[in-house]
Amino acid sequence: MSELGAQVVALDIQERAIQSTQQRVEGRNVTLHCMSHVTFPPLTAPPRLIVYNLGYLPGGDKHRTTLTQTTLLSLQEAERILAVDGAISITCYSGHEEGEKEERAVLQWAKELSSSQWLVSHHSWLNRPHSPSLLWLRRSGSPDKGQYVYFDLT
Repeated sequence: MSELGAQVVALDIQERAIQSTQQRVEGRNVTLHCMSHVTFPPLTAPPRLIVYNLGYLPGGDKHRTTLTQTTLLSLQEAERILAVDGAISITCYSGHEEGEKEERAVLQWAKELSSSQWLVSHHSWLNRPHSPSLLWLRRSGSPDKGQYVYFDLT
């Protein structure tokens, strides 16, 4: 996204994820934060895209995962700050106990969004149990001047 001119703000609670990403994005328009996704860093404009990659860090400690409670708090904040005509992408991993619980809660949250303000799509592989699923949420309305792209690096 940064190569396309977007200002990217990315965060993760694990320093290892930040360090790994820093090496890959050196010299690009990317700001990294070692912090939980439950809060967003200060932004000067509403984000146009917010991307969640839930679960645990690949190759990392599988017991250190995103948590249902903090993910729902973060999604509520994302819903509040997202630019009109912006989108939220959420990749859920249900292959572990917390991930299964988290995916059910995220799907319930998404189902309750106003259909007059949100378009919500859910993709899952029906013949591959516990494979990741993808939610795509688009806020309806007139475009504004949002310029940030926000990533959760997990």
